Amino acid sequence: MVSHDIVNGIRSVAYDIATLIFSTLSRFIPKDERKILFFSAPDYSDNAKYIYDRMLESGFGNTHQLIWCVYSPIRANHVIRRSREYIYHALTAKYIVSTHGTPAWKAGNQVSIELWHGLPLKTIGYFADIDYPNAVARLSAGYRLRRFASSVDYLITTSEFERLVFSSAFLIDPGKILIFGQPRCDALYSPRDSGVGVLCRILGRGDIAEKKILLYLPTFREYDAGASRKILEEILASEKFRRFIADESLLFICKPHSHDEDAFQAYNGEHIHILLNDGLRKAGNTIYDFLNAVDILVTDYSSAYFDYLHLNRPIVFHVPDIDDYRKQRGFILEPFHDWAPGEVSTSIDELIEALTNSFTDQDRWKPERIRLRRLVFRHADGFACERVCRLIEQR
Repeated sequence: MVSHDIVNGIRSVAYDIATLIFSTLSRFIPKDERKILFFSAPDYSDNAKYIYDRMLESGFGNTHQLIWCVYSPIRANHVIRRSREYIYHALTAKYIVSTHGTPAWKAGNQVSIELWHGLPLKTIGYFADIDYPNAVARLSAGYRLRRFASSVDYLITTSEFERLVFSSAFLIDPGKILIFGQPRCDALYSPRDSGVGVLCRILGRGDIAEKKILLYLPTFREYDAGASRKILEEILASEKFRRFIADESLLFICKPHSHDEDAFQAYNGEHIHILLNDGLRKAGNTIYDFLNAVDILVTDYSSAYFDYLHLNRPIVFHVPDIDDYRKQRGFILEPFHDWAPGEVSTSIDELIEALTNSFTDQDRWKPERIRLRRLVFRHADGFACERVCRLIEQR
């Protein structure tokens, strides 16, 4: 009997062959210079959404056909992936704007603008030491890495340092890597009141301005699908932690990683709120629309903390599984503590202490935050979307 891993490997190789044939044939089909396709994970989110929104504001929608490629319907011009309309647009669009890798079917006469989704603390690309189940899976993964590097026309990054990271992680020609900044970070330069207003609307409450806001953004553990859930459940089950946030009149908002959402239900209490992608989707927002209203970011290994440096506010790193994570997934940037400009906790008691210290002395880690921000962001101006749009205009 053929094993499940072998079957998956064969399917993966078959997909690689199919997309290569599609890409080869697509090269002979004329492309519409005014057609732009958008991809993100989840649908209609992240850096691609902010480029799309900026294009609509600036009148791109009047001169270009802007189309989202999604798995479920959204409140924007879209096609459903794998539908006949999707295939037609994939064959005829000139530009592809994506956040999680250029589609494998991209042809040589199409232009790929890869926005990515943040500076990685964890290993990616060729840095990732993955134990593939068999030679077929290893062959397919290696092929996809090489194809990604060759198919990307422009990779958008934030600094010279990040250009080095991505160039080496994916073996991409540094000449293809442009230092424009992350489009989603433009939202952080909006007035704080606008972020508070967005959060009030998403949560359906009007008392947000009266509370100190904590946002917890855990990352996904590929090696243990239940790890993030266990850590959050430990926090929520702690009577001491719940009493702490109530006594301090805090609002603790947790946004689980999209891969972990199946383990949670949306919850809106006086001091605790679990926010899921569905709630954001219905509101037409992302976390970056209200991130500038957050007083302290609590995370572990999520790249979102780099973006939060734009605001120069306290960050707490809750990493009870750091030894496991280092062993199973690994970090590109080590030592970890040199890249973590904030309090670090590994238990509930330490988390409470870290939050207390962060509220008491918000400037304690300010020099480290500023140093790291200078290293990972060339631009701190809120005009990343403008630079990306200009790239398309000037081609």
